[in-house]
Amino acid sequence: MPLSRPDKEYAPAPGLAQRWASRYVHRYLRRQPALDSPAPYALKRARRWIIVWAALAGMISGTLIGGAEWFMREFATGHWAAMSLREQLPYWASYLAFAGAVTALEIGFLYWNALRGVATITRLAGLRYGQTDTLEPDIQLTVHGISRAALEYPSPGSLIYGVDPHAYLHGWKLTFRSLIYRLKISLSSFLLRLLLRRLLGRLTLRGFLPVLTGPLYAVWNAWIAARIIQEAYLQARGPALVKHLMETLADSDERTRRLVAKGVGELIMRNQHPHPNLVLLLARLLDSLPEKPQTIDVDWSAALQGYASLTGESRKTLLHTLTQAALLSGTFRGSRKKFLAEVFATCQTPLRNEDIKAQQRRLLSGQMP
Repeated sequence: MPLSRPDKEYAPAPGLAQRWASRYVHRYLRRQPALDSPAPYALKRARRWIIVWAALAGMISGTLIGGAEWFMREFATGHWAAMSLREQLPYWASYLAFAGAVTALEIGFLYWNALRGVATITRLAGLRYGQTDTLEPDIQLTVHGISRAALEYPSPGSLIYGVDPHAYLHGWKLTFRSLIYRLKISLSSFLLRLLLRRLLGRLTLRGFLPVLTGPLYAVWNAWIAARIIQEAYLQARGPALVKHLMETLADSDERTRRLVAKGVGELIMRNQHPHPNLVLLLARLLDSLPEKPQTIDVDWSAALQGYASLTGESRKTLLHTLTQAALLSGTFRGSRKKFLAEVFATCQTPLRNEDIKAQQRRLLSGQMP
């Protein structure tokens, strides 16, 4: 029985917004020729402009909204401080309508900028895609992943080859995290603005509100854009690097590949997110096993016992592959760092942080590990 497609495992039932975003990215890629390798200078230039446009949108939005409140207080009436809340209500209603319209336009532009940005970064990162109406499963998986990154969607909650990404996230934590993700996009800028008004309202700098809010919104948007495009770049590098990893595993025995697969499954659960690169790597590992299992049972205690028994080249192969898997799913910190520390300690091998960070820099610069 053939292994199910990794893109179907990752996004078995994508929502309307994700389907629309994926079609947009697909159409963009279909119009552009694929590159044989990453284009570092073009990537740097594209990244800079994506961040600049996001920051500019925040600058304009913040200035307009801050300026509207300043104008309302200073010029709309001659005695704002003496007015009762009832008398202020019509002015606040007009202000909120204006602020809502500006915010809606800003969010719409930021989504467009993010989608076009991730599509551009994906192409310049050297993703090997065909200019046809149907994408290969590996490439479709990447398109799904970068589309979700651009939309800032939360982690899909479905099982990935039998692995539950939310296995370590139970009860109220899962509900709270889901709520935060749903509110994050629509309320993040609004909450930032309320905080600024609260802080600035107690300062003598109130008259400089348009000058202060514009740059702060610009920094906020630039940070979000930088985070999205870095994730898109990492995902675009995934298929080539997973292929390279599987080539290094070609001469390894079945037991080593099975132990690596358990480690990738555990990493998905530690991340609490099925990163597309890990989904693809897990699919390739399962496909390399003789029985081609549709699912994998991750018994971490048993896996660690297996790691401890490995020696020589098998141990080196396992450590190298799991290190690259961790780096393919994000920066070397938090759950990924703890995961590698546990694996290296079990294998009685020192974890050299500087070496891992150097590998991460090579990965982000477009080089093979």
